[in-house]
Amino acid sequence: MDVFSSLVEEQKSKSEVVQLFGVILYTDKHPNIKKVLRDDDYWLALHELTGENFAVFSVRPEKGRYELPKFPPGVIGMMIQIWKEPRDNQKLLNLFEIESTEKLPLLLLFTEINGEYLSVQFNINDTSETEAYNTTKEHLEFACSVISGIKKENYGNPEGVFAALSLQNDQRQAWKIVKNGINIYAYIKGLLP
Repeated sequence: MDVFSSLVEEQKSKSEVVQLFGVILYTDKHPNIKKVLRDDDYWLALHELTGENFAVFSVRPEKGRYELPKFPPGVIGMMIQIWKEPRDNQKLLNLFEIESTEKLPLLLLFTEINGEYLSVQFNINDTSETEAYNTTKEHLEFACSVISGIKKENYGNPEGVFAALSLQNDQRQAWKIVKNGINIYAYIKGLLP
């Protein structure tokens, strides 16, 4: 994590870089996003999208696992598997206030304000290489559209940048809910005689 923090600090010191950063979190359990990130053509396409003003990193935390709980002799309990997080991931989880690495891969858009990280999480669909690229691209296009609405002189204002991102994301989520509601209504209406 110290290497990651130093990379973020290096990018923050550049005046032309917006104070909003992205980090793609994945494990070896996610081969499709791993292929996208390792493929030069995909990586260059994502870099062309984000440009020089928006830095995106990738981090591969240690892979967690499910374990059955251990009970003392003579005690009966439910045998439901529990997610066990590797100790190496605790710093990352605490830094970004992520519950666990169970639901990876995801894209975190974050900024640092007074030593505290504020972030917005976006899930990445890892069902295929194409889906992994398309969902990552869609989320980065959203971030770039938010950044394009920010004046260059405000790039160094992390509170304002995060507020713009958060507000746009809330509007985007509300619009998705409305669209889904309309689709459900149209479907139900089509079923009626």
